[in-house]
Amino acid sequence: MSQKSLGMLEVVGESIVVVAAALWVTHDKMVAYVFAAGTVLFAIGRLAQGWDAVLSETPQQARLNMRRLLRQRNIGMILLMAAAALMFVRHSFCLAQGVYIFPSSWIVPFTCFVVIEVYTAFRMPYLMK
Repeated sequence: MSQKSLGMLEVVGESIVVVAAALWVTHDKMVAYVFAAGTVLFAIGRLAQGWDAVLSETPQQARLNMRRLLRQRNIGMILLMAAAALMFVRHSFCLAQGVYIFPSSWIVPFTCFVVIEVYTAFRMPYLMK
């Protein structure tokens, strides 16, 4: 696939994720599946693009910082996948002594993903100058 089609796949997947996250308040069972499908599309678009194109456009002195930001984006992707898995939880349960999983537990990794995405979205263009 070309870089342009992978970029479009990433945008479509992220749009589906945002819509599904907003629709979570309806407590519809299909929202978790839509969220997971958007996560898969977003992950394919993001991870298939690779780092080579981004690093080749980055000035030499900023490449180390750019690699760090790209690793942070991958950690954010893992958090988004965890949020998609936690969205399927319908009833509270005790995972271990003092560790409880609630139906709204997906919000924590999703919020961490959003913070990482916003940070890297503003920082990466600055490093490419």
